[in-house]
Amino acid sequence: MVLSFAGGVALPTRTDALKNSLLLQKVPQVMLPLGDAEEAYTLTVCEGEEVPVGGLVAKLGDGTPIYSSIPGVVTGVFEKDGMHYLSVERTEKEADLSPLPAREPESKRLEELTAEELLESIKTLGVLDLWSGDWLWRRLAPLVGKIRRVVVDTTDDSGWSFTEYRSSLRHPGEILGGIKVLLHLLGGSKAVLVVDNNRPKIKEAFSTMINDPALIVMAETEVKYPIRDETLYEALYIRHLKKGSTAESEGVLFLKAQTAAQLYTSLLTGIPQLTRTVTACGEGFGKNAVLDIPMGTPWKTVLEAALFKGGAYRTMVNSPLHGKQAEGAMDGRAEAVFASLPLTKKPSHCISCGRCAEVCPMRLTPYKSLTQHSYLSAKRLAAVCMDCGCCEYVCPANIPLREHIARHRNTK
Repeated sequence: MVLSFAGGVALPTRTDALKNSLLLQKVPQVMLPLGDAEEAYTLTVCEGEEVPVGGLVAKLGDGTPIYSSIPGVVTGVFEKDGMHYLSVERTEKEADLSPLPAREPESKRLEELTAEELLESIKTLGVLDLWSGDWLWRRLAPLVGKIRRVVVDTTDDSGWSFTEYRSSLRHPGEILGGIKVLLHLLGGSKAVLVVDNNRPKIKEAFSTMINDPALIVMAETEVKYPIRDETLYEALYIRHLKKGSTAESEGVLFLKAQTAAQLYTSLLTGIPQLTRTVTACGEGFGKNAVLDIPMGTPWKTVLEAALFKGGAYRTMVNSPLHGKQAEGAMDGRAEAVFASLPLTKKPSHCISCGRCAEVCPMRLTPYKSLTQHSYLSAKRLAAVCMDCGCCEYVCPANIPLREHIARHRNTK
């Protein structure tokens, strides 16, 4: 079946990033997140102490462990944008790159493990949830016994990103293994693999490995941007989420393919999550590539690896439409970085073409934010808008619609 949903823009597919795969092993520094200023943490190492790959360096207030993703020397804690980070700098001497296991590999059969045992293992292994940007165990703990369907999304947030695509091609067995772990942990009865309908290689890879089609089914989706949980939920179940509710409150868990693969791999090996995958793409890079990097790698290192040209080019995280600048430390939800020239065309007056309403995933009418005569309508629109940027992307008059909508959202 092919899932269709209202609105969205179809971005051109770039294949050059997928051709280049880079493994950044010798990054000079990592900045390991310790939480915001209000979150408690305890360091297990001292400043100046050497740590190996996978060495425990800190524990958060709820017991979540933080591991060093490179061998190096602890240089201290610093604060940036309200977040605390532990800095580890690589040593010049030759270091052992074999990671330390956080625990023994799981020896019990899956059906013998309780939800409490699995959650404790996931917590010990420090697996990150790329959908929320938080630790995976924190997201799963309150959902045990409340989830009917697990939806694993192999699509990317943009037509230029290949993070989930490459993860799905390389690790289909691990993704399916992670799905079965999640179903057992949460008490779900079925899983859905969402695949772009222009990427038949993923469909072929999973088709040959799924041995229980009643448990795990595949669904193709139209290639549009963005695919959020709201639009994907509507496409899957042909109904809107209730006002104020989430997919999880309706018994549906959305998860990234990379997260499912990492969950299974860490449980199988006992090695914590020490790396992650991101896409670097755009005319501002000398080399478009999909990169495997240590956790906590600064954006500066990623940009240098992709041969960022600098100058007038700007870098945007996750979305060339409305992402934030690639500066400082990488956050938990970052999956791609784009380098492009800023828009130089001057905005003109609205020509009432209606294209913004056609592409809106939430079926809104963004042009109403341009007139004070429809102030109440614009206010309601701003409250529902998810700030995806589709309307601004297709507007032939180059009107900064997101800015207009945000103005109504922030005024009383």
